[in-house]
Amino acid sequence: MTIIADATPRFTLCLPHTLAQECPCPGDWANLKNFSDDAHDPGGKTMCGIIQREYDAWRKRRGEPVRDVRRLEQAEGEEIYLTSYWNPECPKLPVGLDMQFFDEAVNTGAGEATKVLQHVLNSALSLNLAVDGEWGAASENALAEFMTCAAQDPAILPGIVETFTERRHDVYKMMLGDKYFDHAWMTRTAEIGAAALAMAKAVGGAP
Repeated sequence: MTIIADATPRFTLCLPHTLAQECPCPGDWANLKNFSDDAHDPGGKTMCGIIQREYDAWRKRRGEPVRDVRRLEQAEGEEIYLTSYWNPECPKLPVGLDMQFFDEAVNTGAGEATKVLQHVLNSALSLNLAVDGEWGAASENALAEFMTCAAQDPAILPGIVETFTERRHDVYKMMLGDKYFDHAWMTRTAEIGAAALAMAKAVGGAP
């Protein structure tokens, strides 16, 4: 897999896990098996997890003409994942939690990922942080408090990674009850959660 030059090491490690959830042939971006246009998916035409609307907007910002998302190039897709989902929040998060936030942002949007994180920080720190999906000063302060606690006791990181997985699972259960995607969402949550937990344990809980 080729990752764009300015990608961070953590993004490079985490992206393949999300791509494995988004497309059947993650090692071959040009493979049309990675294209979908499911009538039950409001995202519409999608290639390697990038929807047509998002691809159009990205190309317009670069002053380039829009084109069918099936022509998405690997470097383009990686940059969209890096700039639209990984940055700016994931680099602030500890190992394991960064991948979970990233994958949730890709699947349901940054606002929903932030809500899950806010809920988890409330649980971990006994806070009353608003679960509003807005990453503001309160969320920054709560995260800083958690990072301080994790630095003092690295063993707490795997626990918060597990709590994130549990909350993500609960959120999907509370959403639409969509018969077309429920199983895939639950499987995704479990697989990403397991990989994130392994990452957190591998570094001894250190951010």
